[in-house]
Amino acid sequence: MNVNAMMIDFKQIQLTERTMLSMIVLLSVSTLIMFFYASWQWRNDWIIAHQEIVNTSLSTIDDTQEMIASIPKAHLFGQSFTNGEVPISSLQLRVTGIVKIDPEQEDNKSKAYISIQGQPSKIYEKGDDLPYGVKVYDITSDAVILENNGHLEKLPLPREKLEFKPFQPKESQ
Repeated sequence: MNVNAMMIDFKQIQLTERTMLSMIVLLSVSTLIMFFYASWQWRNDWIIAHQEIVNTSLSTIDDTQEMIASIPKAHLFGQSFTNGEVPISSLQLRVTGIVKIDPEQEDNKSKAYISIQGQPSKIYEKGDDLPYGVKVYDITSDAVILENNGHLEKLPLPREKLEFKPFQPKESQ
């Protein structure tokens, strides 16, 4: 294939005046549309870049100080007991039984049977509300920990002491 044959000779292309005029108008209109679009975009960008900056640093400082002040009340790592001891509750409640579920299990729903003022026992779980404005804080294997007006109290499971008799071998017959 000859390279000279592939080249277009613009002198040989004959376009009418009407075709030439329509091409010039089309090119001019598209140039104007692009110019107005670019101007509109530039105006929007300029407005965004020159907006008044609202100073929110003062409200952020106040919020941060409130958050810091609330940390001691949050019990982030649980509530501590003085010397590991919780005072025994003086409320008219009695634990009649405890079903302690292994804390490793997914559905850890330990239950406590609590009698209120000598009435028949009812079943309670951690987080349940009791009379006197008391809430079940935790259930251990030998006691129920209650939250009473922000203070922790223990409701122990009464156990009878075992008495062992001395071993007496049977007499041979």
